[in-house]
Amino acid sequence: MELQQLRYFDEVARTQHVTNSAKRLNVAQPALTQSIRRLERELGVTLFERVGRNVRLTACGAALQKRIAPLLAALDELPEELAVVAGREQAAVHLAIESASALAVDAIAAYRASHPDARFVVAQETAARRWDLRIRTVRADGAATTAHRFTERIGIAVPAERAAGGPLALTDLEDEPFICLAGSRTFRAVCDEACAQAGFAPRVAFESDSPAVVKSMIGLGLGVGFWPERSWGSLEDSSATLTAIADAPFARTIEIEPARGPLSKEAAAFHGFLVSRFEARWREPSPLRA
Repeated sequence: MELQQLRYFDEVARTQHVTNSAKRLNVAQPALTQSIRRLERELGVTLFERVGRNVRLTACGAALQKRIAPLLAALDELPEELAVVAGREQAAVHLAIESASALAVDAIAAYRASHPDARFVVAQETAARRWDLRIRTVRADGAATTAHRFTERIGIAVPAERAAGGPLALTDLEDEPFICLAGSRTFRAVCDEACAQAGFAPRVAFESDSPAVVKSMIGLGLGVGFWPERSWGSLEDSSATLTAIADAPFARTIEIEPARGPLSKEAAAFHGFLVSRFEARWREPSPLRA
């Protein structure tokens, strides 16, 4: 087994989507597939099974991921640990951003404007890697936590003429082309569940793991798409309009969670700043048409 093979396997295991993993790894999909197959031959077991357009871990695959995840995390942390030993490491705030990425990045930019020496290490997946603050979508009815939570309704972005009559029934959009976040995102899962409750699966015309790309495609009028009322901002300067869903109102909750244990001085300061930015956004008038 080679380290690259294990990293490729770990990426596919986390996303459960070969095409998206290939894009994130910046490798050709056939090369990624062949690497996984070589690993399976070397181990003599099947690691993945196909489920529709996605894949999922077999029992052997899950066992392998559980074993290698802390090893890969330790290897990723090694350069930083060595920098500490060498006395070259400055205090950095480690962020795991799984939701509200645009709002989080804007907060980083605003913070550094008044704290130019602040350093940030940002990752989009938590896995077993180190983080000081994590921003993610959670179930609104989840267990009690000390994290700050922000709940927002989810509307539907449609061409302006479709929204003229007010709230839309989700079932009326069954035959529309949907533009969606890639399936590994929790926001996508929340939206898919709403469609399933309405009795259909969205006809996906385009998907991306980048909310910014999804926003742009919806704004160009290339399809309809689910749109959270706060964290993604408004649909100004686009050909789409955000409207409420009449028959299936639903929402998501974003959580800002600090790591266990005391935060560094810089991480604690940014934590307070980040929460205040979210609170300010949530006080703004909602762009969601009722």
